[in-house]
Amino acid sequence: MIEKKVRSILRHQWSVSETEKCGALIAALRKDEEVMVVPVFDVNDQPIGLIDRQAALSMASNPLHFSVYQNRTAKMLLQESFPSFDADVSIDEAAQRILELGLTLSSGGFLITENGKYMGVGINTDMLNYLVEANHARAEALHELNNEMMDSVNYAGRIQGALLPNMSLLHRDLESVGVLWEPRDVVGGDVYWRTPEDHEGSFTLALIDCTGHGVPGSLMSMLVVTSLNRIYAEQPAIQPGEALARLGNLVRTSLNQDRDDCQSNDGFDAGLCKVNPGKGNVIFAGARTNCFIIPRSGDPVIRLQGEKQALGYPGKEPYVALEAFEVSIEQCATFFMASDGVLDQPGGDKNVAFGPRRMMQSLERFRHLGAEGLVREMKHHIDQWRGQEKRRDDVSALAFTV
Repeated sequence: MIEKKVRSILRHQWSVSETEKCGALIAALRKDEEVMVVPVFDVNDQPIGLIDRQAALSMASNPLHFSVYQNRTAKMLLQESFPSFDADVSIDEAAQRILELGLTLSSGGFLITENGKYMGVGINTDMLNYLVEANHARAEALHELNNEMMDSVNYAGRIQGALLPNMSLLHRDLESVGVLWEPRDVVGGDVYWRTPEDHEGSFTLALIDCTGHGVPGSLMSMLVVTSLNRIYAEQPAIQPGEALARLGNLVRTSLNQDRDDCQSNDGFDAGLCKVNPGKGNVIFAGARTNCFIIPRSGDPVIRLQGEKQALGYPGKEPYVALEAFEVSIEQCATFFMASDGVLDQPGGDKNVAFGPRRMMQSLERFRHLGAEGLVREMKHHIDQWRGQEKRRDDVSALAFTV
Protein backbone atom coordinates (compact mmCIF):
# COMPACT_ATOMS: atom_id res chain seq x y z
CA MET A 1 0.00 0.00 0.00
CA ILE A 2 1.39 3.40 -1.05
CA GLU A 3 1.67 5.82 1.85
CA LYS A 4 -0.66 8.79 1.29
CA LYS A 5 0.20 12.45 1.72
CA VAL A 6 -1.81 14.97 3.72
CA ARG A 7 -2.94 16.58 0.47
CA SER A 8 -5.19 13.52 0.01
CA ILE A 9 -7.33 14.62 3.00
CA LEU A 10 -7.19 18.36 2.23
CA ARG A 11 -10.43 20.30 2.76
CA HIS A 12 -11.22 23.61 1.10
CA GLN A 13 -13.59 25.63 3.27
CA TRP A 14 -14.36 29.07 4.54
CA SER A 15 -12.16 30.93 6.98
CA VAL A 16 -12.44 34.09 9.12
CA SER A 17 -10.29 37.13 9.73
CA GLU A 18 -8.82 37.89 13.10
CA THR A 19 -11.28 40.79 13.46
CA GLU A 20 -14.38 38.58 13.02
CA LYS A 21 -16.68 38.67 16.03
CA CYS A 22 -17.12 35.46 18.00
CA GLY A 23 -20.90 35.77 17.84
CA ALA A 24 -20.90 35.72 14.05
CA LEU A 25 -18.46 32.83 13.99
CA ILE A 26 -20.62 30.78 16.35
CA ALA A 27 -23.68 31.42 14.22
CA ALA A 28 -21.80 30.28 11.10
CA LEU A 29 -20.61 27.09 12.81
CA ARG A 30 -24.16 26.24 13.90
CA LYS A 31 -25.31 26.50 10.29
CA ASP A 32 -22.44 24.47 8.78
CA GLU A 33 -22.10 21.09 10.49
CA GLU A 34 -19.36 19.96 8.09
CA VAL A 35 -16.80 22.44 9.42
CA MET A 36 -14.60 20.98 12.17
CA VAL A 37 -11.90 23.64 12.37
CA VAL A 38 -11.82 27.24 11.14
CA PRO A 39 -8.57 28.87 9.97
CA VAL A 40 -8.04 32.44 11.13
CA PHE A 41 -6.16 35.01 8.99
CA ASP A 42 -4.50 38.27 9.96
CA VAL A 43 -4.78 41.61 8.11
CA ASN A 44 -2.00 40.48 5.74
CA ASP A 45 -4.02 37.44 4.77
CA GLN A 46 -1.65 35.06 6.54
CA PRO A 47 -2.97 32.18 8.68
CA ILE A 48 -2.36 32.74 12.38
CA GLY A 49 -4.17 29.76 13.87
CA LEU A 50 -7.19 27.51 14.10
CA ILE A 51 -10.46 27.52 16.00
CA ASP A 52 -11.81 24.13 16.98
CA ARG A 53 -15.57 23.74 16.37
CA GLN A 54 -16.16 21.59 19.43
CA ALA A 55 -14.34 23.98 21.77
CA ALA A 56 -16.10 27.04 20.32
CA LEU A 57 -19.61 25.57 20.56
CA SER A 58 -18.88 24.29 24.06
CA MET A 59 -18.02 27.84 25.11
CA ALA A 60 -21.16 29.20 23.43
CA SER A 61 -23.40 26.69 25.22
CA ASN A 62 -22.80 28.60 28.45
CA PRO A 63 -24.91 31.81 28.30
CA LEU A 64 -22.56 33.70 30.59
CA HIS A 65 -19.49 32.78 28.56
CA PHE A 66 -21.25 33.56 25.29
CA SER A 67 -22.31 37.01 26.52
CA VAL A 68 -18.70 37.74 27.37
CA TYR A 69 -17.24 36.45 24.09
CA GLN A 70 -19.85 37.26 21.44
CA ASN A 71 -18.59 40.78 20.71
CA ARG A 72 -14.92 39.97 21.02
CA THR A 73 -12.72 39.01 18.08
CA ALA A 74 -12.21 35.45 16.87
CA LYS A 75 -8.60 35.59 18.07
CA MET A 76 -9.96 34.89 21.56
CA LEU A 77 -10.94 31.36 20.46
CA LEU A 78 -7.66 30.35 18.83
CA GLN A 79 -6.10 27.02 19.86
CA GLU A 80 -2.93 27.37 21.90
CA SER A 81 -0.99 25.52 19.22
CA PHE A 82 -1.87 24.66 15.68
CA PRO A 83 0.04 22.13 13.57
CA SER A 84 0.89 23.02 10.00
CA PHE A 85 2.16 20.56 7.37
CA ASP A 86 3.29 20.76 3.80
CA ALA A 87 0.92 18.98 1.44
CA ASP A 88 3.59 16.38 0.59
CA VAL A 89 4.20 15.28 4.19
CA SER A 90 2.94 11.73 4.73
CA ILE A 91 -0.13 11.25 6.88
CA ASP A 92 1.82 8.85 9.09
CA GLU A 93 4.49 11.48 9.78
CA ALA A 94 1.91 14.21 10.41
CA ALA A 95 0.04 11.99 12.86
CA GLN A 96 3.24 11.22 14.73
CA ARG A 97 4.10 14.90 15.05
CA ILE A 98 0.58 15.76 16.28
CA LEU A 99 0.86 13.13 19.00
CA GLU A 100 4.31 14.40 19.95
CA LEU A 101 2.71 17.82 20.53
CA GLY A 102 0.42 16.20 23.09
CA LEU A 103 -2.66 16.62 20.89
CA THR A 104 -5.27 14.01 20.05
CA LEU A 105 -6.36 12.57 16.71
CA SER A 106 -9.99 12.30 17.79
CA SER A 107 -10.68 16.03 17.34
CA GLY A 108 -9.17 19.22 15.95
CA GLY A 109 -7.21 19.75 12.78
CA PHE A 110 -4.22 21.38 11.14
CA LEU A 111 -3.24 23.73 8.33
CA ILE A 112 -1.99 22.41 5.00
CA THR A 113 0.43 24.48 2.95
CA GLU A 114 2.36 24.09 -0.29
CA ASN A 115 5.68 25.86 -0.68
CA GLY A 116 4.68 27.96 2.33
CA LYS A 117 1.34 29.01 0.81
CA TYR A 118 -1.94 28.19 2.55
CA MET A 119 -3.92 25.46 0.75
CA GLY A 120 -6.63 24.38 3.17
CA VAL A 121 -7.13 22.38 6.35
CA GLY A 122 -6.84 18.79 7.43
CA ILE A 123 -9.15 17.20 9.98
CA ASN A 124 -7.63 14.90 12.58
CA THR A 125 -10.51 12.42 12.38
CA ASP A 126 -9.93 12.12 8.60
CA MET A 127 -6.32 11.32 9.42
CA LEU A 128 -7.38 8.80 12.06
CA ASN A 129 -9.78 7.06 9.66
CA TYR A 130 -7.02 6.78 7.07
CA LEU A 131 -4.59 5.32 9.62
CA VAL A 132 -7.16 2.71 10.71
CA GLU A 133 -7.81 1.69 7.10
CA ALA A 134 -4.11 1.76 6.25
CA ASN A 135 -3.18 -0.35 9.25
CA HIS A 136 -5.90 -2.85 8.34
CA ALA A 137 -4.61 -3.01 4.76
CA ARG A 138 -1.03 -3.39 6.00
CA ALA A 139 -2.09 -6.15 8.37
CA GLU A 140 -3.81 -7.98 5.52
CA ALA A 141 -0.75 -7.53 3.30
CA LEU A 142 1.55 -8.79 6.06
CA HIS A 143 -0.77 -11.74 6.66
CA GLU A 144 -0.71 -12.60 2.97
CA LEU A 145 3.07 -12.21 2.85
CA ASN A 146 3.43 -14.37 5.95
CA ASN A 147 1.26 -17.06 4.36
CA GLU A 148 3.38 -16.98 1.22
CA MET A 149 6.56 -17.22 3.25
CA MET A 150 5.22 -20.07 5.38
CA ASP A 151 4.06 -21.91 2.25
CA SER A 152 7.59 -21.60 0.90
CA VAL A 153 9.16 -22.70 4.19
CA ASN A 154 6.77 -25.66 4.49
CA TYR A 155 7.59 -26.67 0.94
CA ALA A 156 11.29 -26.39 1.77
CA GLY A 157 10.58 -28.60 4.78
CA ARG A 158 9.11 -31.27 2.51
CA ILE A 159 12.17 -31.07 0.27
CA GLN A 160 14.53 -31.34 3.24
CA GLY A 161 12.53 -34.25 4.65
CA ALA A 162 12.73 -36.02 1.30
CA LEU A 163 16.53 -35.82 1.44
CA LEU A 164 16.62 -37.72 4.73
CA PRO A 165 17.01 -41.51 4.53
CA ASN A 166 13.76 -43.45 4.79
CA MET A 167 13.19 -45.70 7.76
CA SER A 168 13.52 -48.91 5.77
CA LEU A 169 17.08 -47.95 4.79
CA LEU A 170 17.89 -46.85 8.34
CA HIS A 171 16.68 -50.17 9.79
CA ARG A 172 18.48 -52.36 7.30
CA ASP A 173 20.89 -54.77 9.07
CA LEU A 174 20.14 -53.17 12.46
CA GLU A 175 18.07 -54.51 15.33
CA SER A 176 16.55 -51.15 16.22
CA VAL A 177 16.81 -47.51 15.15
CA GLY A 178 15.55 -44.37 16.88
CA VAL A 179 15.44 -40.91 15.34
CA LEU A 180 14.62 -37.51 16.85
CA TRP A 181 14.47 -34.73 14.27
CA GLU A 182 12.70 -31.51 15.24
CA PRO A 183 13.80 -28.36 13.41
CA ARG A 184 13.11 -25.25 15.44
CA ASP A 185 11.59 -23.45 12.43
CA VAL A 186 10.05 -26.14 10.15
CA VAL A 187 13.40 -26.51 8.39
CA GLY A 188 16.79 -26.47 10.05
CA GLY A 189 20.47 -27.28 10.05
CA ASP A 190 20.29 -30.72 11.67
CA VAL A 191 20.16 -33.84 9.50
CA TYR A 192 20.72 -37.58 9.89
CA TRP A 193 22.11 -39.72 7.09
CA ARG A 194 23.09 -43.25 6.09
CA THR A 195 24.95 -44.95 3.26
CA PRO A 196 23.89 -48.18 1.57
CA GLU A 197 26.11 -51.18 2.27
CA ASP A 198 29.47 -51.23 0.54
CA HIS A 199 30.99 -54.36 -1.05
CA GLU A 200 32.06 -55.60 2.41
CA GLY A 201 28.58 -55.18 3.87
CA SER A 202 29.63 -52.15 5.93
CA PHE A 203 27.59 -48.95 6.14
CA THR A 204 27.89 -45.54 7.79
CA LEU A 205 25.37 -43.51 9.80
CA ALA A 206 25.79 -39.81 10.52
CA LEU A 207 24.26 -37.04 12.60
CA ILE A 208 25.12 -33.52 11.44
CA ASP A 209 24.44 -30.12 13.01
CA CYS A 210 25.07 -27.22 10.61
CA THR A 211 25.51 -23.55 11.47
CA GLY A 212 22.23 -21.77 12.11
CA HIS A 213 18.66 -22.96 11.93
CA GLY A 214 15.67 -22.15 9.76
CA VAL A 215 16.22 -21.60 6.04
CA PRO A 216 19.97 -20.72 6.28
CA GLY A 217 20.60 -23.84 8.33
CA SER A 218 18.64 -26.00 5.90
CA LEU A 219 20.66 -24.72 2.94
CA MET A 220 23.85 -25.61 4.80
CA SER A 221 22.49 -29.07 5.59
CA MET A 222 21.71 -29.70 1.92
CA LEU A 223 25.26 -28.69 0.98
CA VAL A 224 26.66 -31.07 3.59
CA VAL A 225 24.44 -33.98 2.52
CA THR A 226 25.31 -33.42 -1.14
CA SER A 227 29.01 -33.39 -0.24
CA LEU A 228 28.66 -36.57 1.83
CA ASN A 229 26.94 -38.34 -1.06
CA ARG A 230 29.80 -37.32 -3.33
CA ILE A 231 32.47 -38.55 -0.90
CA TYR A 232 30.90 -41.97 -0.40
CA ALA A 233 30.08 -42.37 -4.09
CA GLU A 234 33.78 -41.91 -4.84
CA GLN A 235 35.10 -43.85 -1.82
CA PRO A 236 32.46 -46.25 -0.41
CA ALA A 237 34.91 -47.81 2.06
CA ILE A 238 36.29 -44.51 3.43
CA GLN A 239 36.82 -44.41 7.21
CA PRO A 240 34.82 -41.93 9.37
CA GLY A 241 37.79 -39.78 10.43
CA GLU A 242 38.98 -39.35 6.87
CA ALA A 243 35.41 -38.76 5.60
CA LEU A 244 34.88 -35.95 8.11
CA ALA A 245 38.14 -34.26 7.10
CA ARG A 246 37.24 -34.45 3.43
CA LEU A 247 33.72 -33.22 4.15
CA GLY A 248 35.12 -30.22 6.03
CA ASN A 249 37.40 -29.37 3.11
CA LEU A 250 34.61 -29.73 0.53
CA VAL A 251 32.22 -27.48 2.47
CA ARG A 252 34.95 -24.91 3.03
CA THR A 253 35.83 -24.67 -0.68
CA SER A 254 32.16 -24.77 -1.77
CA LEU A 255 31.55 -21.64 0.31
CA ASN A 256 34.83 -19.98 -0.81
CA GLN A 257 35.90 -19.96 2.84
CA ASP A 258 39.43 -20.87 1.82
CA ARG A 259 39.87 -17.38 0.32
CA ASP A 260 41.03 -14.20 2.03
CA ASP A 261 37.92 -12.32 0.87
CA CYS A 262 35.37 -14.90 2.07
CA GLN A 263 32.08 -13.38 3.23
CA SER A 264 30.71 -16.30 5.23
CA ASN A 265 31.57 -18.05 8.47
CA ASP A 266 29.69 -21.33 8.33
CA GLY A 267 30.40 -24.92 9.17
CA PHE A 268 29.08 -27.96 10.99
CA ASP A 269 29.45 -30.46 13.81
CA ALA A 270 29.10 -34.14 12.95
CA GLY A 271 29.38 -37.68 14.20
CA LEU A 272 29.94 -40.67 11.90
CA CYS A 273 29.60 -44.33 12.87
CA LYS A 274 30.78 -46.99 10.43
CA VAL A 275 29.18 -50.35 11.19
CA ASN A 276 31.22 -53.37 10.07
CA PRO A 277 29.11 -56.51 10.70
CA GLY A 278 31.66 -58.75 9.01
CA LYS A 279 34.50 -57.45 11.18
CA GLY A 280 32.30 -57.19 14.26
CA ASN A 281 33.07 -53.56 15.05
CA VAL A 282 31.81 -49.98 14.89
CA ILE A 283 34.19 -47.12 14.14
CA PHE A 284 33.22 -43.66 15.41
CA ALA A 285 34.70 -40.25 14.65
CA GLY A 286 33.22 -36.94 15.68
CA ALA A 287 33.69 -33.22 15.28
CA ARG A 288 32.22 -31.55 18.38
CA THR A 289 29.87 -34.54 18.60
CA ASN A 290 29.95 -37.36 21.15
CA CYS A 291 28.87 -40.96 20.79
CA PHE A 292 27.34 -42.59 23.86
CA ILE A 293 27.55 -46.38 23.97
CA ILE A 294 25.47 -48.77 26.06
CA PRO A 295 27.49 -51.95 26.76
CA ARG A 296 25.78 -55.33 26.62
CA SER A 297 27.32 -56.32 29.94
CA GLY A 298 25.42 -53.86 32.06
CA ASP A 299 28.53 -51.78 32.65
CA PRO A 300 28.07 -47.97 32.80
CA VAL A 301 27.39 -46.00 29.64
CA ILE A 302 30.54 -45.10 27.73
CA ARG A 303 31.07 -41.62 26.30
CA LEU A 304 33.32 -41.36 23.24
CA GLN A 305 34.25 -37.69 22.82
CA GLY A 306 34.68 -36.34 19.33
CA GLU A 307 37.38 -33.82 18.59
CA LYS A 308 36.65 -30.31 19.83
CA GLN A 309 36.97 -28.67 16.41
CA ALA A 310 34.04 -27.90 14.13
CA LEU A 311 34.50 -28.33 10.38
CA GLY A 312 34.01 -26.29 7.22
CA TYR A 313 34.76 -22.87 8.69
CA PRO A 314 37.14 -20.30 7.06
CA GLY A 315 40.77 -21.33 6.81
CA LYS A 316 43.43 -22.44 4.37
CA GLU A 317 45.03 -25.34 6.26
CA PRO A 318 43.31 -28.53 5.03
CA TYR A 319 41.64 -30.71 7.62
CA VAL A 320 43.34 -34.01 8.33
CA ALA A 321 41.67 -37.27 9.33
CA LEU A 322 40.00 -36.98 12.73
CA GLU A 323 40.70 -39.38 15.55
CA ALA A 324 38.55 -42.50 15.39
CA PHE A 325 37.43 -45.02 18.02
CA GLU A 326 36.87 -48.70 17.29
CA VAL A 327 34.54 -50.69 19.55
CA SER A 328 33.34 -54.29 19.46
CA ILE A 329 29.79 -55.10 18.43
CA GLU A 330 29.96 -58.15 20.69
CA GLN A 331 30.49 -55.89 23.69
CA CYS A 332 28.44 -52.81 22.72
CA ALA A 333 24.70 -52.90 22.08
CA THR A 334 23.34 -49.40 21.41
CA PHE A 335 24.99 -46.25 20.05
CA PHE A 336 23.54 -42.77 20.60
CA MET A 337 24.45 -39.35 19.14
CA ALA A 338 22.73 -36.01 19.79
CA SER A 339 23.12 -32.47 18.47
CA ASP A 340 23.97 -29.56 20.73
CA GLY A 341 20.34 -28.49 20.49
CA VAL A 342 19.71 -31.29 22.98
CA LEU A 343 22.76 -30.80 25.19
CA ASP A 344 22.59 -26.99 25.33
CA GLN A 345 18.84 -26.68 25.91
CA PRO A 346 18.26 -24.81 29.21
CA GLY A 347 15.61 -26.00 31.62
CA GLY A 348 14.99 -27.45 35.05
CA ASP A 349 14.55 -25.50 38.28
CA LYS A 350 17.75 -23.50 37.74
CA ASN A 351 17.33 -23.02 33.97
CA VAL A 352 20.69 -24.58 33.09
CA ALA A 353 21.80 -26.66 30.09
CA PHE A 354 20.74 -30.32 29.91
CA GLY A 355 24.39 -31.27 29.43
CA PRO A 356 26.35 -34.54 28.96
CA ARG A 357 26.03 -35.65 32.61
CA ARG A 358 22.22 -35.67 32.52
CA MET A 359 22.43 -37.24 29.08
CA MET A 360 24.40 -40.20 30.49
CA GLN A 361 22.04 -40.51 33.47
CA SER A 362 19.05 -40.64 31.12
CA LEU A 363 20.73 -43.21 28.90
CA GLU A 364 21.40 -45.38 31.94
CA ARG A 365 17.76 -45.06 32.94
CA PHE A 366 16.40 -46.11 29.54
CA ARG A 367 19.22 -48.42 28.41
CA HIS A 368 17.02 -51.54 28.38
CA LEU A 369 14.60 -50.14 25.77
CA GLY A 370 16.70 -50.50 22.62
CA ALA A 371 17.37 -47.64 20.20
CA GLU A 372 13.78 -46.81 19.26
CA GLY A 373 12.40 -46.85 22.80
CA LEU A 374 15.49 -45.08 24.07
CA VAL A 375 15.02 -42.10 21.74
CA ARG A 376 11.28 -41.95 22.45
CA GLU A 377 11.85 -41.75 26.21
CA MET A 378 14.79 -39.38 25.81
CA LYS A 379 12.59 -36.97 23.85
CA HIS A 380 9.95 -37.08 26.59
CA HIS A 381 12.59 -36.52 29.26
CA ILE A 382 14.20 -33.59 27.36
CA ASP A 383 10.79 -31.97 26.77
CA GLN A 384 10.05 -32.23 30.50
CA TRP A 385 13.44 -30.68 31.26
CA ARG A 386 12.78 -27.75 28.90
CA GLY A 387 9.34 -27.10 30.39
CA GLN A 388 8.07 -23.66 29.34
CA GLU A 389 11.51 -22.50 28.24
CA LYS A 390 11.70 -21.50 24.59
CA ARG A 391 13.50 -23.93 22.32
CA ARG A 392 16.83 -22.39 21.34
CA ASP A 393 17.93 -24.59 18.46
CA ASP A 394 17.13 -27.51 16.21
CA VAL A 395 16.93 -30.77 18.15
CA SER A 396 18.10 -34.09 16.75
CA ALA A 397 19.36 -37.47 17.90
CA LEU A 398 20.17 -40.78 16.26
CA ALA A 399 20.43 -44.13 18.03
CA PHE A 400 20.90 -47.64 16.68
CA THR A 401 21.15 -51.09 18.22
CA VAL A 402 23.31 -53.59 16.34
